Amino acid sequence: MFTFQLLRARFCLLFSCCASAFVYSFSCCACKYLYLLCSTFGIAVEEITYVENPWSGGGNAGAAVEVIVGGLELATLVFMDMAEDVEGDVEIKGIKYSKMPLQIIDTGYGLERFCWAAAGTPTIYEAIYPESVEWLKQQAGFSAESFDMSQAQLDSLLGEMSRLFGIMNIEAGSDGARMEALFLQRLEARGHHISSELFTRITEPLSKIYAIPDHMHALVNMLGDGLVPSNAKAGYLARMMARRVLRMRDELFLDIDLAQLANHHLEVNYSAEKMKQTKDGLFTILKGEEARYNEMLRKGNQVVKTAIKDIAKDAVSLPDSILFTINDSHGISPDLVIKIANELGWTSVILRTGFNAEMAERHSAQAKAAATAVAPKPLVENIPNLPRTVPMYYEDVNQREFEASVLACLPLIGEDIPDGATHGIILDRTCFYPEGGGQEGDHGSMSCDSAAHDILDTRIVGPYVVHLSHGEFEVGDMVHGELDWARRRQMMDHHTAVHIVGGAARKLLGPHIYQAGANKSEQSARLDITHHKRLSRADLDEIEALANEIVQNVQRTEKISLNRKDADRKYGFDLYQGGAPKGNDIRILRIADHDIQACGGTHHDEPGRIGQIRIIRSNAVQDGVERLHIVAGQAAINHARTQENILRASAETFNVPID
Repeated sequence: MFTFQLLRARFCLLFSCCASAFVYSFSCCACKYLYLLCSTFGIAVEEITYVENPWSGGGNAGAAVEVIVGGLELATLVFMDMAEDVEGDVEIKGIKYSKMPLQIIDTGYGLERFCWAAAGTPTIYEAIYPESVEWLKQQAGFSAESFDMSQAQLDSLLGEMSRLFGIMNIEAGSDGARMEALFLQRLEARGHHISSELFTRITEPLSKIYAIPDHMHALVNMLGDGLVPSNAKAGYLARMMARRVLRMRDELFLDIDLAQLANHHLEVNYSAEKMKQTKDGLFTILKGEEARYNEMLRKGNQVVKTAIKDIAKDAVSLPDSILFTINDSHGISPDLVIKIANELGWTSVILRTGFNAEMAERHSAQAKAAATAVAPKPLVENIPNLPRTVPMYYEDVNQREFEASVLACLPLIGEDIPDGATHGIILDRTCFYPEGGGQEGDHGSMSCDSAAHDILDTRIVGPYVVHLSHGEFEVGDMVHGELDWARRRQMMDHHTAVHIVGGAARKLLGPHIYQAGANKSEQSARLDITHHKRLSRADLDEIEALANEIVQNVQRTEKISLNRKDADRKYGFDLYQGGAPKGNDIRILRIADHDIQACGGTHHDEPGRIGQIRIIRSNAVQDGVERLHIVAGQAAINHARTQENILRASAETFNVPID
C-alpha cells in the first residue's frame, strides 16, 4: 500500500505537470508533495523544507528541488530539460549543457528513507537491516559500553551524526582532515564532545557493520538473478561487491565465510523464493569467489611489493599511476593496495580522501571516450530512399531460389569486404540471410539476361539487405538468386544446435547460465556461456547427451512473432540471451520448453534434421565465461572422420590395434 501511494503521487506529477508547459514548475509539484506527506503520512507542514540544488547525471541535467523532512531528504524533483553539450551555455559541476525540447519531471523517492523516518532509528541501517546490524555488532564485539557510553548516549550521538553527514560529501580532491574537523566542530556545537580518536574508533567498525548487509543485499539480488561474477562488465560489479564484503569482514576480524553471511541475509532480509538461482547454487558461487579472493591476496602481496619497491618506506602516499595500474591489471582495489603496503612495511602510506571518486571519474571518462570512438567506414554510401527489403527467409527458411528486382547497385567502400566483392546489390526481396546474431551471411549467385555474378557475402544496412557481389547489375534488372544451399543448411544446423546446447547447459548447470556470445559459421559454432568454474569433459559429455536427446525427441520448432511488450510479459527478460533486438516486433524461436529465445536467425523447422551434435571442447575466454566449441550435422560427421583418421594413423605408427 505504501509503495502504491508513492507511485500514485508520481503519476499525478507526470500527468498534471507534464501535460502543459505552463505548469512545468515547482509550485505545481509542491502541492502534490504536500498532499502526499501531510495528508497521507501525517507529517506537519512546518517540518517540510524544499532545497533548490541543480542535478546532473547520465548526460542530462536540470533544476532540482530536494524535499527534506527533519533534515532527511525523502524525495527529489528534477526538472530535467537540458542535455550535455560541449557548446552549451549552462555549466553544472564543470560540464556544459544546453536546453532540449523535452520537459521532464524526474521524481525520485527514497523508499527506504521513508521507512527510516517512520522508525526513528539513529541511522537508516537499523531501520532496514535491524537483525543483521545487531548480529554483526555481536559478532564484532561492538557495544556502547566499549566507549564508556550508555546505549541511549550512543544512539543520540549516531542520530546527530546522521543529521550532519551531509557535509561529508566526499568528491575528487576533498580535504579529508578539514572535513572531519568541521564535522567534529558541528557535533560539539550540538552538545557532543568527542575526540578525533573516539570518532574513528566508533565510525571505523560501525561503517563496516552497516555496509556489509547493504552490500550483501545487492550481491544476493545480482547472483540470485543469475549473474556470474567475473572480471568484466556486470560480473565485475558482483565480484567487487563480494570482495568488499570479504575485506570488511576481515577488518572486523569476523570468523564467518561469505556463504554464511549470505545465508544469514536470506534468513532475515531476503526471501530465497525471489531468486532464479538456487540457494545451493548461490552458496557454491560465493565459496568460489572467496577462494579467488584468498588467491588474489596471496598473489597480491608480490604484485604490490614489486610495484612499490623503489618507494621510500617513510612515504605517506603512493603514486596514482601505481594504484590505477594495479587496480586495472590485477583487480586489487586501491584501499587493499594500501592495506598490503602497510603490512609489507610502508606503514605511513594512506589513501587520500576522494581517491575512489577520482578513479570512478577516470573510468567514466574512458567509457565515454570509447563510446565516442570513430565509427567504422560504412559498407556503401548514398543509399536512395527505398522500400525495406522483404526477408523471404522468414517466410520459408528452406527456399533456395527466387526472383527479385534490383533497386540499387552501389560501389563497396567499407573496410571489411571479402576479396573479389565490388558492389552492393539491394533487391526488393531476398532469400539471402544477412550476417547478424552471430550467424554469417549467406553466399550464392545472382543472374539476369545480361550478367551473372557470385554473391560473396550478405550484410544488413538499416532496413536494407545488401548482397556483396562480384560485379554489377543495372537498377531495374530482374534477377534470379540462388543460395549456396549446402552452406546455408550447415549454418542452420549450427544455429539450431547452439540454441539446443544452451538450453541443455542451463538445465544441467543452473539458471545462471546465460549466453555471453555466439558465432555460427559453416565449419563450426561457438557458444559462450556464463559459469563460475571451468567445465570438465564429463560436464561437456552430459550437456552433449541431453542436446542429442532434444534433437531426437522434439518434433518441431515454433517460430513466433510477438509485440515486444507481449513477449516481455509472457517470457521475461531471459528471452534476450543474444541481446535485445531492435523494433517493436520480435521473432522468437521456441524449442518445446527446452529453449525459448528472441532470435532473427535461420533455424530448422524440425530439430531432427540436424542429425547429431558434438561438443568438441571448451575453453575460458575470460573469467566467468566458458566457450563451447560445437559441430553439428555434416560438420559433426566430418569431425568424427578426422578423429578416426588420426586414431588409425596413430595405431599404425605404434603398431597397436585401435580398440
